[in-house]
Amino acid sequence: MKEAPLSFEASAFQCFVRGLRGVWRDEAYRGSVEAARRAGSDEPAEIERKARESAAYQLYSWLERHSQQFKYYGRYGIVRWMEERKDELAKVLEESSKRHPELLQLNPALELPEYVRAVDTHQHGGGIWGDAADAFAYETSSSAYSFSLFNPRTPMELYAATARKLAPQAKAILDLGCTSGGSTRALARVFPGARVIGVDVCAPPLKLAHLRSLEQGVLTHFRQGNAEKLADADASVDLVASHWLYHEMPPAAVRRSLIEARRVLKNGGGFMAYDMYLVPGGAIGRWLQAGYAARNNEPFAHTYAGMDMEKELRAAGFTDIEMKIAHPEPSPEVQAGELPPHRTHYMTMITAKALPIAARGAT
Repeated sequence: MKEAPLSFEASAFQCFVRGLRGVWRDEAYRGSVEAARRAGSDEPAEIERKARESAAYQLYSWLERHSQQFKYYGRYGIVRWMEERKDELAKVLEESSKRHPELLQLNPALELPEYVRAVDTHQHGGGIWGDAADAFAYETSSSAYSFSLFNPRTPMELYAATARKLAPQAKAILDLGCTSGGSTRALARVFPGARVIGVDVCAPPLKLAHLRSLEQGVLTHFRQGNAEKLADADASVDLVASHWLYHEMPPAAVRRSLIEARRVLKNGGGFMAYDMYLVPGGAIGRWLQAGYAARNNEPFAHTYAGMDMEKELRAAGFTDIEMKIAHPEPSPEVQAGELPPHRTHYMTMITAKALPIAARGAT
């Protein structure tokens, strides 16, 4: 089954929402930045207090919150469209789950973390873990357009290429927070012959990931599990990667996941995380990031950006830590910390190597 097609009306409506995102990204953003500069403060909270009087920032904030609601729950929103077909979609996933069942390991007894259950992430009511309609809606949403209007294929290609460079001989790979498996399949394509396992806490997107892998002839393994407590044996994995995972987790959960990643990695194994972390633009950049986190129901995007990930990785047992803005390609001005001319969620690539246990004890 190809991606659940939208009706003509729904497709037209989504084009309208995409246009709203363009206004948010350009005119409203530039006006908000000017208001923030006039605030004359280096504290995001003070910038917010003063800038909220600006009409441009009021429009920016409204679009940031409500364009996402329109995308999902407007008259022809993606979630509404999928919910009309939920019985059909559930049947499709159940039938595909019976094909090559050895590649799909679900765990009905797994307890979803509170931070997953308690937050309607991305303003998606109930999140992506509820049912088949939610899984298809998330897939359609993420492959259509983002806030920054990126090409959705580019990050996957970058992700896989970085993994190949980091651990070229990897034979056992974990892809944490894989949702519908696009990142997992990208890894499988550049590591032919390796055992690549996509791991996620949510069953419906894993069933969809399994379906897509069967359709595309990429026989990848998927497993329902928690990145904070992996089922893998000590020192059994060559590469642990994650794609847009850590900004959805509170700091304590991120720390536990890093410790688990080091536990399952072989000495010298590769670690990779692609996510929103480095925020250019100083105090104004941090203010914009905090506002996005609040308005799009991603409370941990703000706390993740505030973590000292180099310190956290070293404490968990990693070395050779590198982090850089990976997508979109930053201009020299942005690399120097300036704000970009358009509102963009810059993605950071963090890579590291697992420090040998004996060496950890000696440091």
